[in-house]
Amino acid sequence: MTFTTDSELEFAGLSLVLQPTAATTKSIPLSNWLLECEHSLGWIPLAKNQGVTKIFVTLSSPELYPELMQVIWLKMSQNRTVEWLGKIYEVTGVEVDSAALHVLQIPIYATDILPSTLGRAIHALFFHWLGLADPALAEQLHRQESLPVSIAMIPGKSPQQMFLKIGIVQREILASFLWGLSQDLGNEINLTGVTCRLGNWIEILQSSSFELLSQVPSQKEITFQFLSPTSFKQSQVIQPFPLPELVFGSLLRRWNTFAPVGLQFPLVEWRGMTCAYELKTKALKMKGGAEIGTTGWVRYEFPDRAQAEMATTLAHFANFAGVGRKTAMGMGQVRMTSL
Repeated sequence: MTFTTDSELEFAGLSLVLQPTAATTKSIPLSNWLLECEHSLGWIPLAKNQGVTKIFVTLSSPELYPELMQVIWLKMSQNRTVEWLGKIYEVTGVEVDSAALHVLQIPIYATDILPSTLGRAIHALFFHWLGLADPALAEQLHRQESLPVSIAMIPGKSPQQMFLKIGIVQREILASFLWGLSQDLGNEINLTGVTCRLGNWIEILQSSSFELLSQVPSQKEITFQFLSPTSFKQSQVIQPFPLPELVFGSLLRRWNTFAPVGLQFPLVEWRGMTCAYELKTKALKMKGGAEIGTTGWVRYEFPDRAQAEMATTLAHFANFAGVGRKTAMGMGQVRMTSL
């Protein structure tokens, strides 16, 4: 049995590793293989990597995973041969996911061209799935000023194909969210009046931990690509220009909200410089109006070594958390780049 674990032995989720087999032993449908587990399970195929099939097994709460592991150990000692989507596999391992930070991608196929006003719709969709598993958790997050998620729709290869991209920066959310998602996977949903079908799989684009990000090598220069309109609140007004103190101040506040106490950063007066950029403003339509933000790229420089170390960690964190305002409605999507 193989395990993939983060630095802490805490469950965010787990996956069964399946290998095709010509075994003649009696196979069991995968959905029946863990019937001894008393809790409702969801099954989410992960995008194949080098031909390996992995199935994320979801539960409504991460606290239930240790019990599920006991059931899996028992079943693997009895019969590892299962049937999944008409094919026979051997369960060759279990991968435990204990990462606190994740970026997920879910394919969506629309029957018509989707409008650009999807911010509130994808925000509501996330909370719908979360609420199916844990209504109390969904309600708690609704009341929070800083949300531990970033959500955006990413264009696919055609106008009708999109990808729902979700960044999660709190370990406890992943299990409940994926359990709710599993109830609709492969089925039709409605987005702003357009019928869409969810894909049959998800892809975990990236996972990490606060501990690992705090150890990334420091960079004096950091370049951000702003993929969706990004803006900030500055002195009670909206500022679209991504000044270094706004970008990294925003990230610092979110980091300190969700990181373990021992890894939180002190508040600082940022002394970074904007040394190059190519930007333009863009309106992101929302219900009731439009949000003006900035897209393009910016290169920042941090002469102060201590601030450069903090900024580097926060820049990597931005891949999961987003930057600035309304990151749970499509705004503030960024990535580090070598431009």
